[in-house]
Amino acid sequence: MKTTASPDLRPRWGPAGLGLVGCVVVAAIAGPAAPPALAQDSERAASKHEQLDSPDEPQSNEESSAQQATALQVPESLALVEGKALFRGLCSGCHGGAGRGGKGPDLTDERWIHGNTDSDIAKVIRNGVPRTTMKKLGESLSEEQIAKVIAYVRSMARGPGESDWEPYLTGDPKLGERLFFDPKGKTLCANCHSVNRKGGRIGPVLDRIASRRSPQYIMESILQPSKDIDPQYEAVQVVTAAGRVIKGLRVNETNFSLQLREENGRFHSFAKRDLEEFRVLETSLMPENHAEQLTVEQLHDLFAFLMTLE
Repeated sequence: MKTTASPDLRPRWGPAGLGLVGCVVVAAIAGPAAPPALAQDSERAASKHEQLDSPDEPQSNEESSAQQATALQVPESLALVEGKALFRGLCSGCHGGAGRGGKGPDLTDERWIHGNTDSDIAKVIRNGVPRTTMKKLGESLSEEQIAKVIAYVRSMARGPGESDWEPYLTGDPKLGERLFFDPKGKTLCANCHSVNRKGGRIGPVLDRIASRRSPQYIMESILQPSKDIDPQYEAVQVVTAAGRVIKGLRVNETNFSLQLREENGRFHSFAKRDLEEFRVLETSLMPENHAEQLTVEQLHDLFAFLMTLE
């Protein structure tokens, strides 16, 4: 879930003006005229007040521009505050607090999978993206709220992100591609993952992964695959009535049945009443030992290849 917004309306008479009027009324009702010195002071104060509040006094272009800018900034600021609150509550879990990506794409760069206009982004927010973690929010958010979320996303793109993460080395994507598809290599990535319809079906399809995930998230997924598991790729383990233990990717589940696929591609369907045990695993099917299996150079070669999949 990689798509601005008021003149000074105060009364012309401020507190000083009201006080001056009150003095004149009281003096007219209560008694004789004020002493000459006091009268002169009052006249000077009234003259000064009129000069300050006179609407006929022409304003400089700079003053006028400053007032207009202030008038525009207030509603924009309020809209961004609400947009930020909505984003933090609904979007930051996938896109990160500063929009730099995670499970969802980076929203601060120039790469937009489904279009970069406001209407394109609004459509994605409203309708979601099938078979991804981007859920449709059109039933939860009004059009005004969607516009405020988009305004906040735009503001993040104009400002610095919260992460300046970079890989330790610059890898060779050609060597990384060879490592990825090598059926006898150390990683066996293509046994589970596919790129351009080439590879396995156990793990997520990695087409355009560099556009859908942040660089840091991709590296963390290689080294710590169980840190954040997409619910669509949760591993399950069952024990049959015969005592056989089978572990694999949950393909489908209902109240009464379960379908899973083992790492070797073998498909199984079970009635839950026939199982002795069924549980969702907290670890990924992906090996956790790539840091030990690969050299630092090979790790960065593999990462460099994945970053070419835009």
